[in-house]
Amino acid sequence: MQGEGTFGICLFDSEKKGEELSVVGTLAKIIDFELLEDGLLGISITGLSKFKICSVRVEHDGLRFARIETLPSWNAEELDVNDVPITRELVRVYQQFPDLGDLYEQRFFDDASWVSQRWLELLPVSNRQFDELTLQTNCRAALSYIKKSLER
Repeated sequence: MQGEGTFGICLFDSEKKGEELSVVGTLAKIIDFELLEDGLLGISITGLSKFKICSVRVEHDGLRFARIETLPSWNAEELDVNDVPITRELVRVYQQFPDLGDLYEQRFFDDASWVSQRWLELLPVSNRQFDELTLQTNCRAALSYIKKSLER
């Protein structure tokens, strides 16, 4: 909680020694915290920006510090008619698992970028695939990947 209260969140794959972290992550800020009934600390965070890791230093206790480059967020994009089934399926997932949907005070089901980012949070993708998709300048490659994944 010292300083700015910011930290990075990346995908983590313990089986990929030396490449455990995705290259792309989100800079997050703690906006609230509470002591939970089980004695753990619960935190509420908000995402600030997307970043790419330039280099990582690992401390003796395993804590990682990274030099990062801030990346632009995807612009909001109107959903194409062909993308509507992806949105309908996301709505269904949020209805079936309301705790997931409750993570977002505002939901932008008409925004292809927002919908594709929510799916990338849910689908089991490798770090490499995640990086490849999120380093694109827009959400179109991610939408194509999501369509193929949901058709399987």
